[in-house]
Amino acid sequence: MSAARLPRASVQLTRGRGHRAAARSPHPLIGLAAGDQPVYLTPADGHLLVAAPGGMGHTTVLRALGVQALAAGAHVDIIDVHTSEHPWAEGLEDVTYVHEPDAVHRHLMDLAHQARSRAELGAPGPARLLLVENHGTTDVLCNHFADPRPNGVPLDALTAVLAHGRLAGIQVVLACCEPPRALGHVVRNLFTTRLLAEPTDRTWRIAGVRGQDQPPSAPWRPGLWHHLDRTGTRLVQAAHLSDEDATALARPTPPRRRSAPRTVKEPTR
Repeated sequence: MSAARLPRASVQLTRGRGHRAAARSPHPLIGLAAGDQPVYLTPADGHLLVAAPGGMGHTTVLRALGVQALAAGAHVDIIDVHTSEHPWAEGLEDVTYVHEPDAVHRHLMDLAHQARSRAELGAPGPARLLLVENHGTTDVLCNHFADPRPNGVPLDALTAVLAHGRLAGIQVVLACCEPPRALGHVVRNLFTTRLLAEPTDRTWRIAGVRGQDQPPSAPWRPGLWHHLDRTGTRLVQAAHLSDEDATALARPTPPRRRSAPRTVKEPTR
């Protein structure tokens, strides 16, 4: 991959070109491609799979998309097993943050029922963005059984959300090191947009472009992803948003109330 085709090395969501690109669209900015072309996550893009080895920036991508979706008026659901990767979202009114495996299973089943109902009625409800965090979550999705066991594992419920979500106004972003084997046969149909960093042969077979060779390794740098969608494949530098900036954007400080100007009483003569 020649240097001329690489996007800029840093895209900040709170300043510069990244900030200006984000302000131009109601949809979350994923990042900038070569020539500073903005890449957004729109409802037409469907669900997004974010697959890369650990430490490659899954959480940063989810954080930036979640904060922007929240600012645009969407409800944000976060599945984040045993950790707290998104402190900016804790306690917010329009965020449902789920940690414990049983609660994850129940919440995904509720979303699956909601997605089916909305899809059958042909009436999408308010927009929801479901963020599935990488750390430890894939194992719970594939292997956890609630007690008593209601409908298989949480991955079954997530699959139903994926299948009906587009018609129901529910969009899913799933982060993982590799696509779960149990979901491999439906990744191509259910995740129509993908971000891949240093994909393994297996990940490319499951989530790559059918009939296209695995791309050569790009120069490594934080936040550089292969972005795959219906229009093709390109390199994208993901928008960066720090924890501190995310907290400030999600919990803006209310403007200070200006007191009325003090009047000076005229002395009585």
